[in-house]
Amino acid sequence: MSPDWQEAFVDDVLDWDFLNFEDLRQLTELRAAIDYMDDPVQPGSYEDFLASWNAPGAHPHEHAVVGREKGGSIVAYGWNHPSPSDDPNPRVWFEVGVHPAWRHQLIRHRLTLWLVARAKQWYQHIRTANTRPLWVGTTVDEKRVGLSTVIAAAGLTPQRWFFDMHRPLNPDVLPLPADLGEIAIEPFEESLSEQVRSAHNEAFATRPGSSPVSRADWEASLNEGAARLQLSWVALLKGRHPSHADASHGQVVGYVINRSYDDETNEGWTERLGVCSWCRGKGIGRGLITESIRGFCKAGFSSAGIGVDTEDPAHAEAFFGSMGYTATERVVVYGRTMTEDDL
Repeated sequence: MSPDWQEAFVDDVLDWDFLNFEDLRQLTELRAAIDYMDDPVQPGSYEDFLASWNAPGAHPHEHAVVGREKGGSIVAYGWNHPSPSDDPNPRVWFEVGVHPAWRHQLIRHRLTLWLVARAKQWYQHIRTANTRPLWVGTTVDEKRVGLSTVIAAAGLTPQRWFFDMHRPLNPDVLPLPADLGEIAIEPFEESLSEQVRSAHNEAFATRPGSSPVSRADWEASLNEGAARLQLSWVALLKGRHPSHADASHGQVVGYVINRSYDDETNEGWTERLGVCSWCRGKGIGRGLITESIRGFCKAGFSSAGIGVDTEDPAHAEAFFGSMGYTATERVVVYGRTMTEDDL
């Protein structure tokens, strides 16, 4: 480990130190001030910071720093969230926050550079002959142009977009079921859960910053209180296809996992949607969403919603917009896969 591993210095504008557990309450107050000014899509909370502190392998006393003004108040922070050190696909997500009154000091820029450099330093420490290149990234509300400019100046580029879309449900105005030929769309059955998980991992394998979902995490997500598996669907091959003769997901080539938040908004919610890569362009995604919309309406919901994760936001908005959905504010994933020259 290099000697500067114990250095928390970012710049000489603030007094910098590694994050301590006792700082979390004050960090929450700082985040509240930031959120009040920026009105983010996803506000932060003490519970969020606590979960990050307690996450396996988090080591925040090595990967998170806080900057204090001369009176001792925390006015800036940066936090790297590395993947487990034995992950063959190492990733570091980071977050950066500076009090609005201090942003004219270019602290966000220098803090972002420190976090990226720290991520590289961690990677050099944990890498082996079989470790793949490091990916570093963060999420930024699209409307936060200033922060987006700072992140881009650190060498990261937009790679994925997240946003929610909603549509009202009217029994008289529903899409008709699709005829998909060799593909059948059927209700989700728990006996197919492992094959659906495998199909999900294949569908998202090429997404920047994504990683396979473990069986334990998958089952935990399906068992959460708002899950409505009886309103979820899978796309199945009626026959066998040569490319799927030995596939771990068997005849499953697409899926949609739905939830309900009827206690809050009476809305049916599409949590996960995926189609195996070789099956795209056949109308499977549209068919899965169509069955979801019709199922939500039949169950008595007044609206349908979906969380979109895409590398092509214009295409996604057009696709879901053609089925009656309208979009809300977007969050952008900025990222970079480090080369040997970067390191």
